[in-house]
Amino acid sequence: MTWCSYCAKNSKTHRDLTSGKVWCVDCGKVLLQHVFTEAATFQKDAAGRVHLAGNIVSMQSACYDSHKRTLNKGNDVINQLIDKYGILNVKHATKFYQIAVERGFTRGRRTRLVAAACLYVACREMEKPFLLIEFSSDVGVSVYALGAVYLQLCKLLSLQDHPFVQKPVDPSLFMHRYTFGLMQDDNKKVLNTALHLVVSMKRDWIQTGRKPSGICAAAIYVSSLLHGYNISKTNVVQAVHICEATLTKRLIEFENTEAGSLTIEEFTQNAIEYEKEMQSCKQSAYDLKMPEVTEVVCQHKGSAVQSGFGLCKDCYLEFCGGLDGSQPPAFQRAEAEKSFKESMTKLTKSTSQETVHGENVWSHNAMVTGFRGVDFDPCTF
Repeated sequence: MTWCSYCAKNSKTHRDLTSGKVWCVDCGKVLLQHVFTEAATFQKDAAGRVHLAGNIVSMQSACYDSHKRTLNKGNDVINQLIDKYGILNVKHATKFYQIAVERGFTRGRRTRLVAAACLYVACREMEKPFLLIEFSSDVGVSVYALGAVYLQLCKLLSLQDHPFVQKPVDPSLFMHRYTFGLMQDDNKKVLNTALHLVVSMKRDWIQTGRKPSGICAAAIYVSSLLHGYNISKTNVVQAVHICEATLTKRLIEFENTEAGSLTIEEFTQNAIEYEKEMQSCKQSAYDLKMPEVTEVVCQHKGSAVQSGFGLCKDCYLEFCGGLDGSQPPAFQRAEAEKSFKESMTKLTKSTSQETVHGENVWSHNAMVTGFRGVDFDPCTF
């Protein structure tokens, strides 16, 4: 089973041994193309130097000892991280690492770096609540260096079009882990309120463009205060791996929304009503249809119904937060500037009209007053 970007699902594939092509059985799209030959070919680079074209693929029987050592070393790193964090159902990360070694991806890269990237790919695929910064701290490298290796590995594995790579990480996946790490007791109320806060932040576009850790930290901190738990910002920051300034920014952004001024009872009631509305919208694709606009500009063209902002129902509910959410911040700024310019234009026009009207009245009164107090001489005009 391989991910097909055209079918948007894991499809069965067929490999042609003569041409080296791998295509999807359902749509026929060529997913991979590896040409194997026994004769060595050479090519020139931009500097005019001649080097071997492609890579040498060794058979299993001719596997070198260094190749085995590299495999064992990477598998040991993956198993150590799995045992440390208690991650389940990600044993196929070793398969990803084996593919990376066989395709020469470990050349010029540290083994621990590639192994951590393979484990993170498996965690993202299985929706495990782990961030890249956690693995980077264990490996001892910068999160940006590990992120670069992760993106290159996704391209090597032909996963760059997969939904878990393209779509942003859902902060709700991390709520159970973070709340349990902070409280370690019956935290069901805090967890439910924090999940509702995440949905509210998503509807108000606070989640867009932000890391999921900051959203989780703000939701957990507000929820813990609402339910009477004495948890400081320092404790939340240490558990979620962010700085205190990021937490403060997320709290200020949430404070400026409509949900930030509600009480806990009002917020919970609105969350329950919103869940009911979302369930009713998921039952029919026409519940969110806008009557005047029918063009769909998202990836689901053709058989989709336009729901808002040119998106289909699924994309609208996922990226725009659904019903009764505020407009995007850029849209709000544009509307505010537009209304300000319109009000200034009206004010300028009204001021100019009053000025002109006042000058006419003043000149007319002055002439009448002057005409009454002074003898009129036509020759002076």
